[in-house]
Amino acid sequence: MLATATALLLCALPTLAYVGMLLLYPHRDILILWERDFSTPAWVVASIALSVSAYTGLFWLVLRNAGRTLERWRKRSVVVLFVLGGLVLQLLVTTATEPDPFAGIARRTFDWMTGGYWTVGAPVEDVRDFVGRYPERAPTYPVHQWRHPPGLSLIFTAGTGLFRLLPESVVQATANWLAPQSCLGLLGVDVPAPVMAAALFGILVEIASAMLVALPLFLWLRRLADERTAAWAVGLYALTPGFSLWVSQFDRGIALFTPLLLYLCERLVTERRLRFALLAGAVFSIATFLTFGAIPLALVALLYSVVRLVQTTMWHEVVTLRGHILAAVGLSALGAASVWSAAWLWSGLDPFRLYQVVFDSHLSIHFPFWPFVFWHPWDLFTMAGLPLVGLTLALGWRRALAPTLAFAATLVALSLAHVARSETGRVWLYFVPLVVGVAAIVFTALPASVKSVALALLIVHTTVQTSVLRVLVDAGVPPESFPAFEIPPNAVQVDTRFTSNGAIALRAYQLQPAAAGEEAQMTLYWERMSDEPIPIAYTAFVHVAKDERDQERIGQHNEMPYRSKYPTTCWQKGQIVADSRWVHISAEASPGEYPVFVGLYDAQTQIRAPAFASPPARELYASILLPTRLRVLSKP
Repeated sequence: MLATATALLLCALPTLAYVGMLLLYPHRDILILWERDFSTPAWVVASIALSVSAYTGLFWLVLRNAGRTLERWRKRSVVVLFVLGGLVLQLLVTTATEPDPFAGIARRTFDWMTGGYWTVGAPVEDVRDFVGRYPERAPTYPVHQWRHPPGLSLIFTAGTGLFRLLPESVVQATANWLAPQSCLGLLGVDVPAPVMAAALFGILVEIASAMLVALPLFLWLRRLADERTAAWAVGLYALTPGFSLWVSQFDRGIALFTPLLLYLCERLVTERRLRFALLAGAVFSIATFLTFGAIPLALVALLYSVVRLVQTTMWHEVVTLRGHILAAVGLSALGAASVWSAAWLWSGLDPFRLYQVVFDSHLSIHFPFWPFVFWHPWDLFTMAGLPLVGLTLALGWRRALAPTLAFAATLVALSLAHVARSETGRVWLYFVPLVVGVAAIVFTALPASVKSVALALLIVHTTVQTSVLRVLVDAGVPPESFPAFEIPPNAVQVDTRFTSNGAIALRAYQLQPAAAGEEAQMTLYWERMSDEPIPIAYTAFVHVAKDERDQERIGQHNEMPYRSKYPTTCWQKGQIVADSRWVHISAEASPGEYPVFVGLYDAQTQIRAPAFASPPARELYASILLPTRLRVLSKP
């Protein structure tokens, strides 16, 4: 009774405190790590609440009075409920942030800031060359590809290949349907139809992989516990906030490997069949080829297997199993190297060099240590559902030691290691099946009244978090949401054009003086002049040069306009784009006035767009020399 009361407290107190802060606390700090938006239409919030409640109630009815082994009708009902309910919940939660959820999912897939895998993978023609030279090219890719292996990008390569096999009419229709949503990518709107259509394949793979987590989750818990527990785990999984909040992010699909690994480990330990060690290693190899974020799954599998071996083996048998254990370790290591060895033999990919590139990029991120030791797991807890985490941490040690220890110890080690510095609960969604699995084992043993309270808390948590939290805050800005700007009267107006057909104009600019060692603020006012969309996502550069030769510079800033959130491919004709930039001025710069060059270039080819200017502005080196110079002040 005391343990149950403790579990209820660990479910209720954090959940109610967090929900209260989400709704009432005015600041974004301490326990609230993401932006909030209370403008979600009331009908959407009501629909989410009703759907979550109905889904939970139907699962309760289906599994009420169920035995440890489920009848066929119950199993079928669980499958139908999870598939239909899971899809509806994802759609409704996406509607809370996107007026058109289908367009929103497509934009997130194309958007180079929220994934960028389409940008890198869809146009690949030579897969062997792409994989083999990935380490040297990774730093030129968008941030997610720079910090991850090539696996996820190859999903879109496969999509392009698939659409090349389909009838041209189907491919073109798909591409035409998707093209209006593609401007947030970096490939432009005039890419070949199969490349554009590959995004649909990526969308379907992402959603399918997120849904397929239920299958190995059920298989694992059926062996560890029973079918009733496994069914409850499937039902609870769709209720976790992260399941619906991160639609379009492949991190949801990485969770597929966690229960699959644990299922294979369970069979290895209980059946003593070494082939499961080899299969577990191969699964781990595939997971790490998709993302190095899956590496901690090795510790999860190891801890789980050791505890289960102790639980299922008499002490005197351990000595006789030494050879078996060593063979299992060797076979699992062989499996873990399988995909990487194949990639090395086939393409020359150096996995160690790739890991160094990725690891160095992570270590270059500056984040404080101790706050994130707490914030990283807290973010995961909120994505997994605080009531489920409460059940896991309160009672999991007694009723499901192996998965509880694997979850807690790995999470603590990962948090303290400080290598995943910029990662969030989104990246660690592969821990959620562990939480759900333990919570389901605990849940089925609780009295009906306690179950009701836990489910009610989960309904409230999921409804509130998915209605007000905005997790894709770094996404680009779609055209209809871009704010309207006007050129201020005090801006210096110029007559310039960029690109061969003069599609882009720099209409005006503002320069603010700065002292050496400080940042100079500049605002560039761009406008699209062409009737047709701009086919290339140009990067704009600002050079503060020592002289008009532009060979030596005291300041430089290269970035796509509007803090990279509004690529030129999204610009609308006649729309003014106010592009504010902060250019760091060298601390060695002497006081005086310096020439400023502005230009555009294609980041894919590094080729500058042609530039044209009318006096007093001048065209030099395929860039515009502004008629006003930047004034550098004396150091204070």
